[in-house]
Amino acid sequence: MNPNDEKKAPKYADSSISDVAFRRMIIWFAIYAGLFCLGVIFVVNADNLFFSQL
Repeated sequence: MNPNDEKKAPKYADSSISDVAFRRMIIWFAIYAGLFCLGVIFVVNADNLFFSQL
């Protein structure tokens, strides 16, 4: 066993996903979460406008 082996971070079984794929996953999640939040804000605002006219 080399002394360099002890300094490296341990490899895990599920670490086969690439950095590019991980970044794309984060970006797409942010897009979907942002669109969901905008949709909720739009629906709540439209609902408040509708009920304020009654």
